[in-house]
Amino acid sequence: MVNREKIEDYFYLGIFLMAMLFAVLAAFKLYNSIDMLIGNFIDYRYKPIFDALFALAVLAISIYFIKAKLIKKE
Repeated sequence: MVNREKIEDYFYLGIFLMAMLFAVLAAFKLYNSIDMLIGNFIDYRYKPIFDALFALAVLAISIYFIKAKLIKKE
């Protein structure tokens, strides 16, 4: 006999994983859209500088949230 609580746990885990997948895909789409927006409004000579600064900002924010999550777990 299958345990009903275990099936519910697997169901909610599956929903959570699907939501995380959609969130990651949306984050990549947002990153690419902002990159294209920079390309439209910034002169081509300065685009690499803005791209680097944008990537650095995204990296810094990601590291901050990862660090906050790891410290919160301990």
